[in-house]
Amino acid sequence: MKKKLVLFIGGLNFGGMERVAFIAKELLAKEYDVTIVTLYQQSADYEIKEEYYNLNVPPSNKKIVTFIKRFIKTAKMKKELKPDIVFSFGMYSNYLNILSNYIVMKKPTTIVGIRSYDWLTEPFFAAKIDKWIMKHADKVNSVSKLIAKDAEKIWQIPRNQNIVIYNPYNIQTIEQKSLEVVDDFEFENDKYYVITMGRLANQKGYNHLIRAFSKVVEKHNDMQLLILGNGDKKKELEMMIESYKMQEHIKLLEGKKNPYKYVKKANLYVLSSLSEGFPNALCEAMCIGTPVVSVNCKSGPSEILFENDEEFIYEDKNFYIGDYGILSKELVSDRQYTKKEISVSEKSLAEAICFAYENKQQMIEVSRKAKEHMNKFNYDKFYEDFLRILK
Repeated sequence: MKKKLVLFIGGLNFGGMERVAFIAKELLAKEYDVTIVTLYQQSADYEIKEEYYNLNVPPSNKKIVTFIKRFIKTAKMKKELKPDIVFSFGMYSNYLNILSNYIVMKKPTTIVGIRSYDWLTEPFFAAKIDKWIMKHADKVNSVSKLIAKDAEKIWQIPRNQNIVIYNPYNIQTIEQKSLEVVDDFEFENDKYYVITMGRLANQKGYNHLIRAFSKVVEKHNDMQLLILGNGDKKKELEMMIESYKMQEHIKLLEGKKNPYKYVKKANLYVLSSLSEGFPNALCEAMCIGTPVVSVNCKSGPSEILFENDEEFIYEDKNFYIGDYGILSKELVSDRQYTKKEISVSEKSLAEAICFAYENKQQMIEVSRKAKEHMNKFNYDKFYEDFLRILK
């Protein structure tokens, strides 16, 4: 008889955690009886044909009441489903996964995931409580080597308990989707398109990217920036674009069910995040064969763009030409959407984008190697690693 595995996620949004959970469910179906469990399904992006378990407690302003409701329903879910293993994605789900074990008769094996570097430095609740939660998991899945290394220091997670599993990519599927026709935006032949995609949130650093791009356009007037995504910072970004008089050069496009066809049409993909875990969008652009520029945020980009990333130390250079893309300085975080002064790290990003524009043939060759490199992150490797942590 198959063991019962619960994959516990927040909602049904277009996001890295959700994508990985659905891929895991599909791949592990032969070995396990897998159930997806969500906290809520409000404003769902994904359509799931098969059944899943919904706690049905959406976010609200009454955060304590919401947490208590979710805690009670998580325990109820464990009593009903009687899972052998519960693998949670997201710090909120991790909390519920660990705490609910104290009020269920049969405690399942509990695996928690560290999916973003800022979870280590920006406590979900309080630093000591976060540390206590993580130490009470049976296993921890870190999504990058840097996260695993620093989690050992910050949360004192034993090395043999903390397993790195990189995100998986179906290169063939991504390539096929990228060949679909774009019918809601016109890519002009005489323009050079820079593209990025993700939530319109502070963490994605789009305010920094817009400031950097304003410097790029001063030098190369035929460049266009496309930002694909939805989020609560849309108005601020629109006002920022207007204040720089960049309406002709920067377009905010909504989130797309198939963003790959837009990335395929673009000349360059840029990642401007302040923090990541293992940036899916960057890897997906590499799968498509679009050249990439990324800031050196924690964590992921240096591990992705350099063959021997453990030997790489970012010295005081504006940017590095890596094995598989360009890496510019880590952005100095701010949440300013009105200031116009360009920071040193934003100038670094602008120079990296200009270099890519001015060295198109070199970037095409680098992107060819990057596409081959992405075979390292295929479904078979992910399946083997996931089975290893489960067993």
